[in-house]
Amino acid sequence: MIPADSRIEDRHIQQHPPRISIVIPSLDGYRGGYVPALLESIESQSFTDFEVHIVKGVAPQGKAINLGAARARGSVLVIADDDARFADADVLKRLLDTLAADERIGMAGASIVEDPTWNPFQRRAASQFPRLCTPVVDSVTDSDLACHGCCAFPMEVFRAIGGEREDILRGLDPDLRVRLRNAGYRVVLAPNCRIHHPLPPDFGTLLKTYFRNGYGSAYAQRFAPDSVYETHESLHQEGFRPRTTLAFRVVRFPLRLLKAGLTGQPLRLCAYASYAAGYLWGYVSAKQLHATCET
Repeated sequence: MIPADSRIEDRHIQQHPPRISIVIPSLDGYRGGYVPALLESIESQSFTDFEVHIVKGVAPQGKAINLGAARARGSVLVIADDDARFADADVLKRLLDTLAADERIGMAGASIVEDPTWNPFQRRAASQFPRLCTPVVDSVTDSDLACHGCCAFPMEVFRAIGGEREDILRGLDPDLRVRLRNAGYRVVLAPNCRIHHPLPPDFGTLLKTYFRNGYGSAYAQRFAPDSVYETHESLHQEGFRPRTTLAFRVVRFPLRLLKAGLTGQPLRLCAYASYAAGYLWGYVSAKQLHATCET
């Protein structure tokens, strides 16, 4: 029997240990209806030897994921964002096949594809933010686009590198990718593996999202600077440097604003401005939140 934990909702539990354990971190276990839709897409998978653990009301996200992973019994860990949805019935099978193809693969991610339910604003945003809608690959591809939207790990690898960091508000993806590569593992996109992941539905939500991201970046810069990494927007990673100096990023930022304006990307321009505002606010006000996280 699995020990009871009021913070974790267990589903699809079998007597024997399953091959895959799926962990879904979610503050309320519902996320405006996204969690039930995700669970429905999981239940429709062609590969059925899995269990699901929904971790509720636990923050930061890294702590929630680690709680779920500690409860997991599978040899493969799959993490899914609570607002993601599997795009077809073979997502778990393709993730599993990718890990089995090469023992050096430590993380296999799914591509984020356009959702037929997106509104015109979301489609426009997807065209201006490359990481929000990522290419589908037809072969195992080393890439920084693998992310927590949906990703799989050999459980022993996830535990060997220490799991997720619990002291940062954002940046789990780049931190995990760097630690895996430093340990000698590959980070890849799984072939023909697709999920849907919602974009901000309107302009106000987009600004709030980037303000929050900026705040989280400032928190990391102040209290966990070793976790601050670059995010790559291209499929392939040739020449990509995962870490740059704060001075370099400060100088580069206005150039990014200028480029967004000159290339006709108003949503990107406004999102960057909101990110900068969140960063400045976070840098001067994150001390109280840091004290809360430490307790």
